[in-house]
Parts: sequence; structure tokens; C-alpha cells
Amino acid sequence: MTYVQYRADIDGLRAVAVLLIVFFHVRLSNVPGGFIGVDVFFVISGFLITKLILREVAQDSFSFKDFYWRRLRRLGPALFVTIAITLLAGWFILPPTLYQSTAQAALATIFSVSNILFWLQTGYFDVAAAYKPLLHTWSLSVEEQFYLIWPASLLLGAKYLKRSWLLIAIAAASLLSLGLSQMLLAENASASFFLTPFRVFAFGSGAILALTGWEARNVVMANIASLSGLLIIFYVAGTLQESAPFPGLNGAIPVLGAALMIYAGPSAVMNRAIALAPIRYIGQISYSVYLLHWPLVVYYIFLFGPAHTTQQVLGLIVVILVAGALMYHSVEMYFRRKREGKFNIGYPALGWTSLAAATVISAVSWQIYAERGYPARYAPEIGALFTALNSAVEERAEATGEFNCNATTNSQDVYFDIFADCLPKGSDPLVVVLGDSHAADIYMGLRAAYPGQSIVQLTGNGCNLAQRSNQKVFCAPYFAFWQAWMTENAARIGTVIYSQSGGSLVARGTGGIERPNMAQIIRLAETLEQFQIPNVPFIFWGPRPKLQPNIDIAIAGSADLSVLRTYYAEADFSTDVALDRQLAGYFSDLQVKYISSIDVLCAPHCPTLTNDNQLFVVDYGHWTPAGAVQAVQQIVAGAPALQNVFAR
Repeated sequence: MTYVQYRADIDGLRAVAVLLIVFFHVRLSNVPGGFIGVDVFFVISGFLITKLILREVAQDSFSFKDFYWRRLRRLGPALFVTIAITLLAGWFILPPTLYQSTAQAALATIFSVSNILFWLQTGYFDVAAAYKPLLHTWSLSVEEQFYLIWPASLLLGAKYLKRSWLLIAIAAASLLSLGLSQMLLAENASASFFLTPFRVFAFGSGAILALTGWEARNVVMANIASLSGLLIIFYVAGTLQESAPFPGLNGAIPVLGAALMIYAGPSAVMNRAIALAPIRYIGQISYSVYLLHWPLVVYYIFLFGPAHTTQQVLGLIVVILVAGALMYHSVEMYFRRKREGKFNIGYPALGWTSLAAATVISAVSWQIYAERGYPARYAPEIGALFTALNSAVEERAEATGEFNCNATTNSQDVYFDIFADCLPKGSDPLVVVLGDSHAADIYMGLRAAYPGQSIVQLTGNGCNLAQRSNQKVFCAPYFAFWQAWMTENAARIGTVIYSQSGGSLVARGTGGIERPNMAQIIRLAETLEQFQIPNVPFIFWGPRPKLQPNIDIAIAGSADLSVLRTYYAEADFSTDVALDRQLAGYFSDLQVKYISSIDVLCAPHCPTLTNDNQLFVVDYGHWTPAGAVQAVQQIVAGAPALQNVFAR
């Protein structure tokens, strides 16, 4: 079996991986798990890099310098061009907040640590993936970190260990990586997803195949492995939901599928099928396709919204493939092409060109970041709103107790110690505000609008009571603490107000349509019952609408304040309205009093600005301090149950 023979079906497997990723990101509903294409790439990388190193070691020709020059030639030029194009397009498309974060991601990508950056940024208020045009570079950073440690590790192992022991060591490292990945899913799923140690099992699977030379020895076994592997990959891609725990054991399934296809060898029937010229060509251009696909999808969403129709989906896919082909031939091959046995661009020129590109991109990215995304690009009135938005985010964090009295990752080290200091100093009866970050908004608004009222904050980011405590490990101790505190202080409590985001109370059904999730609603009602106090009014302050796109994009797309004020007038809030009606109907027969937010706030349209032209929200729905005051005043004025509380 020669390396060249393997390349045919490996290119085909690359094509399968990149097409799954593209279909998934263009939002084809029949590939909900298309993101597993990245794991297929990791297996391929582990196999090819290990095979290459072992071959050169056997020929006594391996050189670290040559290895990393080849990696730079293979990965660098197209990556530099992608980052440059993304930043250039972002100047015209991205609002300042997102342009700044994209520049930060560009810097991290240049230094091969974007996976660490995106892990650190993961949190309750993290920007949605659809607004991060360089998010996909996390996988490149994982690969580059693998390339950094693997050659030396493999050479040391080959030098000091017998091949059987080296195989055992790689297998043990892979199993340890898989086990740690699975264990971490409950407490820090983002680390399991983004960080290299928890992805080693995918690379290791490919490395084991390269080290052992395992390959199906007869046609029947080869065809069974090939067909099984492809079916596994397609089955996982077609059934695994984005919300499923991943990677962990779920991540091991597509890894197994990719390993089976490599094990089957190029003569297996399905491997021959994916090695046909058109498919293999997509595999050859897969790196450029992968680099360009996500910025193109993100900017398409910014300009036109998600692709919905068949024509939009197919058109966007064609654009992605054509763009990938153009970059492959004009950039990748320009640096990889040889003439008379020598590269057109020699190593010194490659090095200086790469250094210059990295330096310029880093300098430009730093400048964009330092200038907070250049709000001066916009008309003064709009630019001022971006400045106000940055201030409002900071003011909201302070007013909601992001670093002390609100249960967050920022406050978890001090929360229980200082809780007594967070309690109101006024007289009883107490008003308890319970729930997630949306409840924290209500606390912020009530405290500012009704300063004479004694209000207790029992809130935490993401801590809604529709989820079981074992599903929300971070929130579990807070749930127990809040319930115990309410029980101990029941005589002092006059009213309990609960609120949460509507996101966990809807489920995505056929065709991606979201509908009220009755199982979650029933679970919420059961949990709320545990927090009720006899003869104490319990009010469920209903979920507010989710603004799409976020407010910063709305600001960027508005010529002036009058346009921004009615920006969401034609938006589709049918999912939010359906949930609101379902909750109102369900809780009408229970002891909990339900009060709609949507009926009050979104008549005639959902607000972006307060009556005095201050921003109403900081993102898709969290209120600014000014927005919170206006919102709670409007809702209290329209709800007798609340008027009775705050008229005291």
C-alpha cells in the first residue's frame, strides 16, 4: 500500500467531511450533526501526519525544520488570505462590537490559540456563533497544537519504546482523552469541545492505524468496514442534535466511522465511490473550502438572513465551493506548485512572506481591537449609540450584580460569603425576585423604579427552574441555597416574582420550527411549586421576546433613530407569542399568577429605544438599566397583581 494510493480515498473522505460541515452551516435541516465533519478531519490528520513521520524516520530523512516548513506551506498562505478578506469585509458589514471581537479572533488565529480564546469567551452572554466569522478557526488551532507536540512525542516514543509499547501508549492517551472529554461535559462542556487534550482521541485513532498498518485483508471485510464507516458518519450527521453532549462518547462515534473507512483501504467499494474524480476534487480543495465557508455564511446571514429556500441554500453552497476552488488554485497551489523539482516560492521567500503577512494582520487586528471596532465608521448619531451600548453593558453588569450578588461564573467564589450583604436593608415584607439573568434584569429595574421597596435578588445566569438541577450543574447549589433561604425566611416574604428566558421552554421540531415544549413547561410548574410559600402570592413574569438580529446589528443597519425605533416592527415573533399564550393558558389553572411581558412591551412593536431615546436592550433581550426601568414601570402599570405589591 503506497501513500499515493491512500490519497485517493483520503481526499474522498475529506470531501465527505467538508460537505457535511458546509451543509450543516448553511442550515440544511437534514444534517443537524454535520459539525462532526471536523472530527473526521482530525482522524485523517492523525493518520496522515503519523504515516508521513514514520515513513521519513524509516528512511532516516525526517527533519523538524522540513516538517514545519511543509506545514506552513500547506496551511499558512490560504489562512492569511482568509483572515485578511474577513477583516476587510468586516469593515463594511460588522458592527463595532463584533468587528472588535473578530479582530481579537484574528490575532488568536495567527498565534494558533483561537480555540483557547473561544473557550474563554464561552459563557451565558457569549455572542452567537452566527456572528463570529472566524469561529471555525478553533479547529485549525487544535490541529496546529497537535502538530506542535506530535512529531517530538512520536519520535521520542519510537526511540525509547518498542512499537508494541508505543501503540499501547498512544491507545492509552487516546482513551484517557476520551474519558476526560466525557467527564468534563457535565461541568465544562466548552473546554471539552475546544481544547486540544480532549480531542487527542480523534487524532490518536488515525495515528494507531498509521502505526499498525492495519488494513482489511480481504474484499468482504474491506467492503463491510467501508460501508459501515460511511453509514456511521452519515447516521450521526443526520441524527445528532447540536444540543447533544459533545464530543465525549458521542464524538467517538464519527471517529470510529472515519477510522473504519481508512481501515477499509482504497479498494473497498465505498472508498472507491468517494474517490471518484468530482468528489476527490472537492477533497483536494477542502482546506480552502473550509476556510472560506464560515465567513461567507456569517456575512450572508448579516446581509440577507439565514438561507431558507432551496435556491438560497444551493446558491450559497455553490458560492462556497467556487470560492474554495478559486483560493485553492490561486493561493494554495501558487505556493505548493513545483517546477523542475523546486517550489515556485522557495522556503526563504515563504518565510518572509508569511512573517510579513502575520505582522500586518496582527498590527491591523490590534488597531481594530484598540479602537473598539471603529464606531467612527458610522454617522455620528449611530456611532454615539455604539458608545452608549458599551457603557450600558458595563452599567448592566454592575446593576445586576454580575460580580457579586448575581450567581455567575464571575461571582461564584464570593457569592455565598457575601450573600447577607446583598439583602435589602429596608423593612418587611420582602419581594423576592427569582430566576435567571432575565429575572436579574427585573430586579435591576424594580430596584431603580421602586427604591423604597425591599427586594431580594435570587438570580443566576442561565439558572432557570425549567431544568433539573442535575442538568445544570453550575446552578444546583444555588437552587438548593435559594430554596432553603426562602423556607427559613417565609414569614418575612410578601411576594415572589419568578422570571426566565423563553429559550429553554421551546423545542425545535421538524424543519427547524420551534414550538412550546410542554414537557419543559410541566417540569417548570412542578419545580415552581416547590418554591411556593403558603399564602404568599407567586407571580410568573413571562418571558420577553427574542430580538433577531441582536441590537448592535440593528443599530448598524439603521440610518437614524427613527429607523432603529421601528427596526423590529416586521420581525417574526410567532414563536415567542405562541409560548406566551401557552404559558398563560397552562398557569391559569394553577396557584401561580402569570403576567405577560410581550402583551405590554411589544404593542405595537418590540422596543429598541426608551421614550427618551436611550437603548432598551444590550443584546437580544437583556435590558439596559434605562430599559429595565421603563419595562418594569409599564408592566407593573398593566398588572393589578403587581400594582398591589409596588403601591405600598
